[in-house]
Amino acid sequence: MSTPEAEIDSSQEELRIAALVRQAPLEFARVVYGLNDRANGRAGTMAAEDVARTVRQGVPVTRERAEQRARGYLPLAGHEHCPRCWVFNGIKSPLQYRPVTDERPESGACKVCGAEYATTLD
Repeated sequence: MSTPEAEIDSSQEELRIAALVRQAPLEFARVVYGLNDRANGRAGTMAAEDVARTVRQGVPVTRERAEQRARGYLPLAGHEHCPRCWVFNGIKSPLQYRPVTDERPESGACKVCGAEYATTLD
């Protein structure tokens, strides 16, 4: 028999997973914008800089591969990984969670790329 705390934790995990899964297509859009910006000479945009950073790390960035990764992004409860690192690089960088405070909702932060994802709904 499950306790109320276990039910709350599992619903919180479901919210985390749902929020992260919704983020993967947005990271794919960031790749597309970055590739387009670089192709059109706008290398100073944040998306173009994200693409350039990934290329400097030795990982080629293509629209097709990023789309595959975005579609295949599926974090597991307790093993959530950064959608941006996954879509751009194919790396499963674990997220570190910050607790809820009065000023901000729960969020997960990636130590590798610095991305932060709110994982609760307001």
